[in-house]
Amino acid sequence: MGYFDIPVDHVHCQSVILDYLASKTISSDDMVVVSPDVGGVARARSFAKKLSDAPLAIVDKRRHGHNVAELFFMLQVMNLIGDVKGKVAVMVDDMIDTAGTIAKGAALLHQEGAREVYACCSHAVF
Repeated sequence: MGYFDIPVDHVHCQSVILDYLASKTISSDDMVVVSPDVGGVARARSFAKKLSDAPLAIVDKRRHGHNVAELFFMLQVMNLIGDVKGKVAVMVDDMIDTAGTIAKGAALLHQEGAREVYACCSHAVF
């Protein structure tokens, strides 16, 4: 699998997250899957397909290097592409480093009328 000279398994966590969301009994009509940035749209679309083709929304932000997004948020404009009003927003990402993007994205989703916000991630690196 690329970087290792021993056998490794590529473990996916999507099914675990999907099972958790299913346990919450959120209707697909009440849900919108959100990508916290443009780079995660394919991941969010994959989740949305498996959640009965839930609608998709995207947080559009400008990032200036690693771990600087949250430092730049005071001057940075974040826009939401899509509708979350009255919906349960499920934000999916691959990694949370400082949680600045997720926290500011969740605040934006609430500001735009999301009823609830779930943040789902496979790698938390705080």
